[in-house]
Order: sequence, then C-alpha cells, then structure tokens
Amino acid sequence: MPTVKHRIRYQPVVETHSQVCYRPVYHTVMEQECYTCSKPVYEKHYREHRYTVCKPHTEWYEEQCAYTVCKPIIEHHVKEKRYCTYRTCYQDYTVAVPYTTCRPVYETCYKDVCYTVCKPMVQCYQVAVPYTVCKPVYEHHVKQICCTVPKTVVNYYQVQIPYTVCKPVFECHVKEHRYTVKKPVHETYQVMVPYTTCRPVYEKHVTEHRYCVPRTVVQTYQVPVPYTVCKPVYEHHVREEKCVKYKPVKECYQVCVPYTTCKPCYETHVRKVPQTCTRQVTDYRTECRTGTRLENVETEQCVKVCSGDWQEVREYVPGPITTQCCTTPDGRVVQQQVQCPGTWTCKKVWVPKEETKIVKVCTQVCKPYTYTVCVPHCRTECYTTYRDECYTTCKMVQEQHTRMETRHRCYTVPEVYTKCIPYTTCRIEKECHVRYECRKHCYTVHEQKVCYKTHTTCRMIHEQHVKCVTKHRCNYVCEEKVCYIPYKTCRIEKTCHVRCETRKQCHTVYEKHIKCVPYTTCRIEKECHIKYVTKKHCYTIKETHVKRVPYTTCKMVKECHIKYECRKHCYKVPEEKVCYIPYTTCRIEKQVCYKTVRKCRTHWVPEEKVCCIPYTTCRIVHEQKVRCVPRTTCKMEPYTHTYQTCRYVPVCEPVCEEPCATTTSCHPATEWKSGFFHKLGGCSVCK
Repeated sequence: MPTVKHRIRYQPVVETHSQVCYRPVYHTVMEQECYTCSKPVYEKHYREHRYTVCKPHTEWYEEQCAYTVCKPIIEHHVKEKRYCTYRTCYQDYTVAVPYTTCRPVYETCYKDVCYTVCKPMVQCYQVAVPYTVCKPVYEHHVKQICCTVPKTVVNYYQVQIPYTVCKPVFECHVKEHRYTVKKPVHETYQVMVPYTTCRPVYEKHVTEHRYCVPRTVVQTYQVPVPYTVCKPVYEHHVREEKCVKYKPVKECYQVCVPYTTCKPCYETHVRKVPQTCTRQVTDYRTECRTGTRLENVETEQCVKVCSGDWQEVREYVPGPITTQCCTTPDGRVVQQQVQCPGTWTCKKVWVPKEETKIVKVCTQVCKPYTYTVCVPHCRTECYTTYRDECYTTCKMVQEQHTRMETRHRCYTVPEVYTKCIPYTTCRIEKECHVRYECRKHCYTVHEQKVCYKTHTTCRMIHEQHVKCVTKHRCNYVCEEKVCYIPYKTCRIEKTCHVRCETRKQCHTVYEKHIKCVPYTTCRIEKECHIKYVTKKHCYTIKETHVKRVPYTTCKMVKECHIKYECRKHCYKVPEEKVCYIPYTTCRIEKQVCYKTVRKCRTHWVPEEKVCCIPYTTCRIVHEQKVRCVPRTTCKMEPYTHTYQTCRYVPVCEPVCEEPCATTTSCHPATEWKSGFFHKLGGCSVCK
C-alpha cells in the first residue's frame, strides 16, 4: 500500500459584499429677496444772469489829404563814343615737329605641341566555319521489260499459178500508259494546347474591433439671473436768445480824377555802322603721312595628311541553296535542297595611313611706309566795311485829361433779432429684468464602440485554358497520270497476179524479247566542309606625336621722324573807332494834389442785458424691489454598491508517494484512507 501524504493548496474563494455609499444631489430653489435701489430724479431750474454788452457806435467825417504825384519827363539824346577794336592778323610759319612711330616687326617662331592620336589597328584572323554541302549523286540503273515484237517470216517458192504478194504496210499508233506519282500536299491543322494561368483574386474581410471611448455628456439647466438696465430718456427744449446782427450798406458816389497820357512822336535818322565780313583763302602745305601695305611672307608648316592604299582581298562566297526534284527508285518524286558550288570574289580594301608633309604657307603682313601729300587748307580772313543804317527815335509828348470814377463806400447798420436755440436733456431710468442663463453640467460616460477594420487577402486561382496552335504537315497523295507512247504496227496487204513468178509468202511470228530500259536515281549525300572566313578585329592604339606649330610674334620697333607743320601766328592790331549811341533820359517832376477822404470813427457804448440760464438738479429716490435669487442645496443620497473580493483558503489534499511491496496499486477512491492512516502513524494497507 503506498504512503499517503497531505499537502496544503490555496483555493480562491470569491465573496460578494454590499457597501452603502453616498453621492451628492444638488437641488436649486428660487427664493424671493428684497433689495433697495436708488433712482436719480433730474429737475430743471432757471436763474437770472445780468451782463454788460459794449455796443459799437460809428461816426463818419470828411478830411482833406495832400498827396504827391510824380510825373516822368523823357528826353532823347545822342552821345559820341570812341572805342578801340583789335583787328586779327594771321602770319604763317613752318615748324619742324619730331614724332615717333612704332613699326611692327613680325617674327615666326615654332613651338612643339604634343598631342595624342588614336590610331586604328585592324587585326585579321581566320575563323573556321563548318558548313554542310548537299551533293546529289546520280546512279544509273537498267531494268528489263518484257515485250512482244511481231517478226515477219518470208518464204519464197515458185508457183505457176497466180500468186499472191504480201506487201507490208506500217501504221503508226499511240498507246496510253498509266503510272502513279506521289504529290506532296501541305495541310494546315489546329492543335488544342492546354495551359494554366494563375489569376489573383483579392478578397476583402472585415474584422470587428471593440473598444471603449469616454464620452462626455453635457446636461443643460437654466438659472434665472436678475439684472438692471439703465435706459436714457431724452427731452428736447427750446430757449430764446436775443442777438445783434450788423447789416452792411453800400453807397455809390462820383469822383473827378485827373490823368496824364503820353503821345509818342517818331523821328528817323541815318548812321554809319561798321560790318565785319569774312572770306575764304586757300593755302597749300605739304604733310608726311604714314600708311601700311600688305607684303607676302612665306613660312613652312608641318601638315599631317591622311592617305592610304587599296589592297586586294579574296573572299569565298558559298553558292545558293536550291531545291531540286528527284525521282526515287520506287517512282516517288522528292524535293531536296542542293548547295551550289561557291565562288571566290576579289575586292579592294582601303588601308588608311598618315603622312607628315612640309607645306609652304604664304601669309600677308602689314608693313608701314611714309609718303608725302600736298594738302589744301582753307583759312578765313576778316575785313571791315561800313553800311548805312536807318534808326527811329521816339519822343513822348504829355497830354492832360480828366475822367469821372464811380466809387463805393460801405458802412454797417445794427439789427436786433431773437434766435431760438434747441437743446436736449437726458435722464437715466433704471429697469429691472430677469434672464435665464443656460448652464452645463458635464460628466463622463464610458461608451463601447465597434470599429470594423478592412483587410484584403490575395489568393491565386488556377485557371485552365486551351489555345489553338496552327501546325503544318505534308502528306503525299498518289496521283495517277497518263502518258502516250507512240508505236508502229505492220499489216500485210496481199496482191494476186497471174504470171509465173516467185511467190513470197509472209506470215508474222510473234517473239518475246527482253528490253533493257535505263533510268537514273538521285540521292543526296551530305558532305561536311570547313571554310575559313577572314574576320577583322579593330582596336585603337594611342600614339603621342609632336608637331611644330608656327606662331607669329609682333615686336614694335620705334622710329623717329620729323614732319614740318604749317602753323599760323595770330596777333591783334589795335584800331580806334567812333560810334554814336542814342540814349534816353527820364526826370521826375513832383506835383502836390489834394483830395477829400471820407473816414470812419467807431466808439463802444456799454449796455446792460439780462438772460436766463437753465440748470439741472439731481436728487436720489430710494425704491424697494423684490427679485428671485436661485438657492442651490446639496444633500448626500445613499446608494448600495456591490463588489466582489477574492481570497485564498488553504485546502489539505492527500498525495500518493511510492507504492508498497505489493504489486497491487491503490484504488483512487481509497487514497484518502492511506493518507489518513499515514497521519495516524505507520504505513497501512489500502482497504
């Protein structure tokens, strides 16, 4: 019996508990509340205001004023003026002017320039190309044909009686010979070839995904809020005010005004006026000028010239492949391809090469030279002449006149009028109102949502297809043909005579002969040959060459020359001249005149006035009013909250150890007994 032991195992036990919890509950109640408001009351009053006004008083009077008039007196005079003029004189003289010219001297130099040339190299090599030639072999054969040939046998004998002579008559005939020929017939047929294609099939699947989203729930409730509105009340009033207005009055009157006019008096005079004239004088002088001329200069230059040679190359050209019809020994006609013999062709190939040659190059160089030119020069010579000039003088003659002028004078007349001035007063009236405000209470509710995610799967579907493939086959069809063979027949015509003669009797004996008919057969024998084809491998080799490049240097050589320039020396010769200059003088004569001037004198007269000034007083009036005030109370409301707790309870369970000496095992139903006896002490046998 096995030993039973016990072990302690903790088993979870779920217990359900209830707990009373409290949550706040808000309750809003509208309560009436008394309050005092102050209302301003505006009252309008008038007070008397006395003030002093200065009223202008105007007086007009006349006064004699003296004024001075300046009268211009114009006088014309002529004065003699002597002046000195300088006459320009020119004197020609020659001056030697040295000058330097730079003459270019050109020198041809050579410099070595290295350059790289890619030289094409052609390498020829032989390539063995195997090819097959179909050579027809003709064989001659003889076949034996049995045929029957009529043979004429003639017997000669002498008869005294009439005799008959057989005369052979040959006739040509044609006999029909039938034979069979195999004719190739090309046939096109369709073959159904199955094949498989893979077609992708896309399938869309939708997966349901559940998740929780906190959703904010907003609860709206209304709260009454009292408020006061101040409304302005406008009142329009009118007050009277006296004003003084000065009205301008215009008055016209006539004044006698003396004036003076000047009348021009013209006089004509003649005077001598000097006039300077110019004339062109041509002088010739010699000038040395420098020019350039072109001269030929020969230089040698290395030039690379591309040349080459024509070389003859032999090439083997195989013959074309032709199709021939041959008859086999069994009488069939077969088409065979036969390679015709080739030919050798010769062609010329250009082989390029480069050569360097020295070439003479002729260039033109500009060289300066000096030559003398006689150049005409024009100069201008001045000379003086006199001409008569008429001029007019003007003399002003004064005349006295009188005219009447209309003048205006202006003065003001005071006018008193009453003006109504509107004005507006404003008083504030308060009005009490109640408005309801919407307020929001927010709390969070967990809401379960479902989203569907779409995904696509692809699977391959095998599809069986059949396509039609066009194929060709060649069948030989036996065709019967007819040919006509000519042959000759001989028939005997008998002729009877009555005389003695030798008779000839002919009769035909048929003999069998064997005829040998020759025929030819053709078979194709393939022969393998090798031909050598010349191929070219072209590659480039870089070569460095040096060429002498000519270049021209220019060096300036200074040369000193002297040229003679004709110059002019200009000097002034003084000359005294006299001219008469008219001039006009003006002198002012003063004259004292008198005129009557109307003047205005204004003085201010004080005057006392009374006006009513409005003013407004404000007093506060208290009023009792009632308003509704929201009162919010909060009380704790109990509610039951159920929750579960999990605790582990120790459980004692038996465990079987090693079996006892007996081979029998403990029954599972009796395991608890062995553990119990083990606790009691010692090993016991399962019962």
